[in-house]
Amino acid sequence: MLTLLRVEWLKVKSYRTFWILLGMTILSIPGLNYLIYSVMNNKFPKPKTGKSFIGSPFAFPDAWQTVSWNSTLLFIIPSILIITLTTNEFTYKTHRQNIIDGWSRRQFISVKLFELLLLSIVCALTVFLTAIVFGCVANKLPADVSLWQDVRFVFFYFVQMISFSTIAFLMTLLIKRPGLAIAAFLIYMLGENIVAGIFQHIYKIDAVNYLPEQVTDSLIPQPYLRKLLQTPAEFTSWEHHIPIYLAVALTYLIIYCFVCGKRFTTSDL
Repeated sequence: MLTLLRVEWLKVKSYRTFWILLGMTILSIPGLNYLIYSVMNNKFPKPKTGKSFIGSPFAFPDAWQTVSWNSTLLFIIPSILIITLTTNEFTYKTHRQNIIDGWSRRQFISVKLFELLLLSIVCALTVFLTAIVFGCVANKLPADVSLWQDVRFVFFYFVQMISFSTIAFLMTLLIKRPGLAIAAFLIYMLGENIVAGIFQHIYKIDAVNYLPEQVTDSLIPQPYLRKLLQTPAEFTSWEHHIPIYLAVALTYLIIYCFVCGKRFTTSDL
């Protein structure tokens, strides 16, 4: 695997677009969170207590959930990076050259999936560090609160990131054109949200919560106003469903990887 990764490194080390998109992926996470944090501190009305009516979502332990949820809004940037790098393989026929040089098709697809894993780890680490910074800046850690309470939301972000990345990769293998692949990815993400909203709110069909995008979204509930709007029963129900959400997300991920491998090993180069 290390030899394969070294070859992949040679492909991207001088590729300016790669570094631009990777930089945007990493910098946009603290950037967006800082923007939201600044707006909340300066624009939201505060009572005489000096605290916002929505609490302190960037203070520990809520910072883990808030930063993780905010960062999920940026999935399109790493998805564009994945689509760009993958379509370049087909545009410049480097995938074909790798096979000619002795790679098996299974090795090629394996190293690509491993790259998705590495990118997801980098993004999750960025979310982790961003949450620590904002949690420390927002206020002093209360004596009865552990710094690591609710750090699990960073793991949930990682699960969501690897899921979205694999969907983007699968779209690229099926379409092989950057513009069309990006459009298909966006249409799918938007379309699933619309379908889920219609069936859940109009027809009261909760099964749509287990669609590929919805099941990972459910791992990180919206953090703002949750203390005001979420009942204890709803919170308990969410806690009980976490293992189910993770199991379903893992099942989808296995399916994505299988379809990606099947597609590349059986299609014409």
